[in-house]
Amino acid sequence: MHVIAEDNDRKQGDFLYKIPLKLNFMKKKGENRLKRILSLLLTVSTLISLALMLVVPSSAIDDPVVENVEGAYVYNFENDQAIYEYNSKKKIFPTSAVKLMTGILAVEELGDRLDEKVTLTEEMLKNAVGSKIGLKAGEVISIKDIVWSLLVGGGNDSAYVVSHLVSGDASKFVTKMNTRARELGALNTNYTNPTGMHDDNMYTTVEDTAIIARHAYTLSLFMEGTSSTSYSFESKTKTIGNRNALLYRSGIDGGDGKYIDNQARGMNAGSTPQGGHCVVTTANNGELSYLIVVMGGKTVDDTIYSYTNASMLIDWAFEAYNYIEVLSPNIIICEIPVTLSSVTDFVNLVSVETLNVYLPSDVDPATAIELSYVTHFEEIQAPVEKGQVLGSVTAIYEDRVLGTSDIVATADVARSELLYTFHKIEQFSKSKFFIATVVSAVVLTVIYILGNAFLRGRKVKRRY
Repeated sequence: MHVIAEDNDRKQGDFLYKIPLKLNFMKKKGENRLKRILSLLLTVSTLISLALMLVVPSSAIDDPVVENVEGAYVYNFENDQAIYEYNSKKKIFPTSAVKLMTGILAVEELGDRLDEKVTLTEEMLKNAVGSKIGLKAGEVISIKDIVWSLLVGGGNDSAYVVSHLVSGDASKFVTKMNTRARELGALNTNYTNPTGMHDDNMYTTVEDTAIIARHAYTLSLFMEGTSSTSYSFESKTKTIGNRNALLYRSGIDGGDGKYIDNQARGMNAGSTPQGGHCVVTTANNGELSYLIVVMGGKTVDDTIYSYTNASMLIDWAFEAYNYIEVLSPNIIICEIPVTLSSVTDFVNLVSVETLNVYLPSDVDPATAIELSYVTHFEEIQAPVEKGQVLGSVTAIYEDRVLGTSDIVATADVARSELLYTFHKIEQFSKSKFFIATVVSAVVLTVIYILGNAFLRGRKVKRRY
């Protein structure tokens, strides 16, 4: 780590130190030609090294290469940070990702009505085409069955029933979907139906899809439902499997199980001929959680690239980023001179806090992290107590402040009473009172001497 003093204006009460980097080209008189040549070569080598340091980033981890997809996005929940984007703002057909919003509204609007029974009608089901779970008009089922069949099975018939239960009809529900998208910040999304069946006027972006998915992640019922591999209706008459082939071998896009990824959890998957395959999922390794969005995936040689890219991005995210220790009580930040002690003339200062920061995994703290410190005193008098706050340190990576901590003394430093006594005498001798007293004494002595001289002079005159 580069430990430097904070390069700010002097603050009252603080002593700031700066350790500048200099290239010293020393030329001594009488230096022979060989030494001059070697010195020149050394200088050129140093300049080239510095130039390379400026050109080469401190993190050498390459971005992943996605194939045969329209867009991709990787987001870390704990640090609210997108670590990878590919065509994230490009408008694309949302396909089944539409059901993220349908599921959000189902959970938010119907989550407290799951035990209610409803009778399905022709009106509810008439527009449902594409992937369905087989709901029938006249069936009496619970709202729980409807919501879970949407979340787990992604049924288009379930989506239309939800739209009627929430808003009375599908058109009003779509208006509610668009309003909710705007509220969440997805400003480049337009829905025209609750299922994702193709419509030229329906669009989104990978970035918007990630925004919507991030909210869905906060809804426990949504995540529980979309993470389940299957769901059985309360009547036991129907069992449906999760259509996300990352989670379940009977997913409609990958029935042979070749896309199963044990790291993946929840969300949504599906496809249309016009929009291709999409998959939105999350992954957690116990320390870090990620959102993965892959949209517009193609099928090439029986390989669905939405799934293969999603798994690749999950692996890459866990490998490419991690928590790295940038501040620790084990790292000596600086030392400060100590006076009035007979055992030492300085004390080391270390950080109070241990600071672990989310950074690229290949960042080397010893070379990439800059520690900038400021101390409260130029020097300190003993006694000093272990743990006494004597300044602060800031960790910086690529001009970004990572965190700040107090810096404290690492040891007790006792005061020498003899040195302290001499110090007090010295301080007293420099005090205004002492100086005034001495001056007064000198003045009085001079006056006394002059006075005596004057009186003796008068006595001599009287004799004569």
